[in-house]
Amino acid sequence: MKKLAMVLCLMITVQVWSAEKMKFNYVNEELTRVIENYAKATGQKFVIDSTVRGKISILNQSEITTEEAFNQLSEALAVNGFAFIKQGDFYTVKNARAAQRDNVPVSAEVPAAQPQRMATWVVALKYGSADSIQKDIRLLTSSYGEMSASRETNQLVITDWTSNLQRISEMLKQIDKPLDANTAKIVAAQKKEWEARNRMAPPKSKGDVKPPPPPSDM
Repeated sequence: MKKLAMVLCLMITVQVWSAEKMKFNYVNEELTRVIENYAKATGQKFVIDSTVRGKISILNQSEITTEEAFNQLSEALAVNGFAFIKQGDFYTVKNARAAQRDNVPVSAEVPAAQPQRMATWVVALKYGSADSIQKDIRLLTSSYGEMSASRETNQLVITDWTSNLQRISEMLKQIDKPLDANTAKIVAAQKKEWEARNRMAPPKSKGDVKPPPPPSDM
């Protein structure tokens, strides 16, 4: 009986391990068919919006893990302008623009690049001003992405593909840094001069133009 139990246990282990790999090779196949095949192979549930259309080619010479297959599926969806949103035990697949307005996950940490999906990253800047940095990097967002700056909290709120959020994260590491000593002295002197000039200025009437803002740290 013990030997039989060990054999059964081994068979179950082998079956579970083999189920973690699957064939995932398509040439000019409908996206919905690729999703359907993945769902059948893994048991994952999907709800697909009627706008999800298009064909894709995914080339794998041998079987790949279900995790790799899901990552490739997410890329195939993104290439065609579609995204998935996790809702309970199933995924909703819809147009990326609609997904952006939906319940995309929000995090204070930059999301992992894979699987490809829409996510919102709230970035707390350490040194630079949110307004200035947004102007510098706003063109890095994708055609489906959005970026806004909060002056009150000095944060950026960025919604985009996870791979693009990773790219923006790397850029922020390069630009959100403390000023070097010489630049810091110049900025401090400019601020001091601006404050002194505005303290000595006479009261303004309603029709007068407001003085320019103080120099930025960036």
